[in-house]
Amino acid sequence: MCLAAAACAALPDIDVISWPLHIANASLFAHRAITHSLAFAVLGALLATRFFFGGTEWAPSRARITLILFLALLSHACLDALTTYSVGVEFFAPFSQQRFRFLWTPLGGPNGQGPLTAQLAQEFIVVSLPAVVLGWLGFRRRRQTREAA
Repeated sequence: MCLAAAACAALPDIDVISWPLHIANASLFAHRAITHSLAFAVLGALLATRFFFGGTEWAPSRARITLILFLALLSHACLDALTTYSVGVEFFAPFSQQRFRFLWTPLGGPNGQGPLTAQLAQEFIVVSLPAVVLGWLGFRRRRQTREAA
């Protein structure tokens, strides 16, 4: 399950294969376009769930698995929308080519990515630290639930 979620979280950047071909225009297959959209996240989660978790033993958990894979796919686009070094993310592709960035863009310097050490520090504080804290809280709650039962 964790490997499937990790693969889904990385999948939106499959668009970098075609990205150099579309720099001049806002094509549907440009970087951070269709593969970073809500539609792609829904379709990708449904297909990944069907492909990796299609067996009958997964039937009781399939809806939860689909939701987790959807959130993994969507997290990539949301993290990209927190960067200063892009023109934004097409959350609503293929229905709209409008690109969005969040109002708070803590990832990247004012003139782009900046030094690697500064970028890694930003990503640790904004991404990794909250993820570790949420994971720890989830495991703690799960253990408390099991002990109470």
